[in-house]
Amino acid sequence: MPLLWALLCGVLAVPGYAAGGDAFLPFLLTLAGGWLCGMSFVNATARMSPPRRGAIVHGLGAIAAGLLLAFLAAVVPDLLAPKPNPARAVVAVVQMAAAPAAGWIWLALIGRLTSALRLRATPAVLEGSEWEGAERGSGSVLRFAAVPLTMRALTLWILLVVVVVAGIGVALMIAFDAFVMAAGPRLVIVALGIVLGLPAYLLLSALLRRRTVACTVRFDVDRLQLERAGSTLSVRYADVERLVWRSDSEYARLEVRGEGVELSLIAGIARVPKGRTPALPPLSRRVRVLLEGAGLSPSPSRNGRVQRFVRDAG
Repeated sequence: MPLLWALLCGVLAVPGYAAGGDAFLPFLLTLAGGWLCGMSFVNATARMSPPRRGAIVHGLGAIAAGLLLAFLAAVVPDLLAPKPNPARAVVAVVQMAAAPAAGWIWLALIGRLTSALRLRATPAVLEGSEWEGAERGSGSVLRFAAVPLTMRALTLWILLVVVVVAGIGVALMIAFDAFVMAAGPRLVIVALGIVLGLPAYLLLSALLRRRTVACTVRFDVDRLQLERAGSTLSVRYADVERLVWRSDSEYARLEVRGEGVELSLIAGIARVPKGRTPALPPLSRRVRVLLEGAGLSPSPSRNGRVQRFVRDAG
């Protein structure tokens, strides 16, 4: 629930800004809250269907974020009393949070446009993993590349990068105080987001892709078998409590949770050979029937892109 955490960060930061001090913690809270807002918006556009609608909304949101940032920096301060007061503290929190939110939206839009151009340039050669018939003729097999990582760990890694970049940015702003005062702190924050944030994002992506492993998942009649990095895992459907399968985007993944097993493989961020795309095909009708026959009920997602099966509590 990123928006709830963003609201909590903003509420906790207000007293620090109301006191009129230069404390680091309120500043860091506003940066984290702004990033959470931007991430929530980007994720919402990624869930839209068809993808073109999400791209249009993303572009409009980036324009709106830029206009809001300019309005908050140039117009709002003149409407408030110069001395510290609760209203000015709230506006200060919104102002400082708007910069990382807008920066994240713009960076994600750049990545989205880059991916679209790459797909348009080589539409004929890009292909994804496909289901294969099992050698014994009894199951469905998929070979794919993935990074062994949970979604929670991925989010924490991103948050850690944001905190580190924010800390370096604060140090640079203090070291070059005269330049910051001349250029304006909000413009400097946006510039630091591009100069520090984008390389940090690319570095994190490269480090995660280095953990890519080759995986083979097989859905037999009564169990799921997974091979990765020389090890084999076999889980009966009767022991599975939750299975999540997402086909597209950087969140394409397989999650299995049950008795004695906690598995998460993210294919969307994996390193794949040139000409292939890091995506998974949807679960076949045969696999869905097997899972439902084992007592797992399908839980529909808002956009239909995530296939989720959970075991009823009863």
